[in-house]
Amino acid sequence: MQKTFFPTVIALLMLCSATAFAQFQQRSIEITTGYPSFMHSLEYPWISKRIDMYEHGQRYGEYYQPGINIGYTYQWRKRWEVNALLNAHLTVMDVFQYPLLPEYADRTPSETGSSQYYDWNADPVSTTRQTKVYGDFCVSFRFKWLVRESFSMYSGLGAGVSFHIPLPVPYFAPIGIQFGKGKVFGIVEANISAANTFGMAGIGLRL
Repeated sequence: MQKTFFPTVIALLMLCSATAFAQFQQRSIEITTGYPSFMHSLEYPWISKRIDMYEHGQRYGEYYQPGINIGYTYQWRKRWEVNALLNAHLTVMDVFQYPLLPEYADRTPSETGSSQYYDWNADPVSTTRQTKVYGDFCVSFRFKWLVRESFSMYSGLGAGVSFHIPLPVPYFAPIGIQFGKGKVFGIVEANISAANTFGMAGIGLRL
């Protein structure tokens, strides 16, 4: 079911965004960064976390790196915008292998699956680093409730999906700020979404 559900959600989001974009005129590109996605924050609540694996003498730490977001925004009239955002972020995992206690040194791996056979106070005998790249896609609608010549404030609502965890996730931005009246502008947004948790910040270019 997941094999058909996930592509269907992506296709519907892209179709809705394309239909909405066709009606709009003013366009901009936004490049932002922020804390990793909401779904990953539920899975791993901290930026870095060490988890003891009691099988085969391993400990590992997984560390999230700030994500990169590329957004394409269309403005309709003065106060409404729709934004499609593609996110990518990197995780780094270090795996530390600990040695067997001397009295169990002649045992085979199948006999030493429990943590009691390993010397956790010794230095690791090996360290392996693994990296993974995750992606997310979101579509949100923004309403600018305060508009001035050089800045505006808005709120946003939408939906998105994570490529790692194929479930729909709401996009909620209680407040966002755009500042700058030229081609280049800044953006700061507090949000919870498939792309970010807590917020994002970056720059935009009006086309």
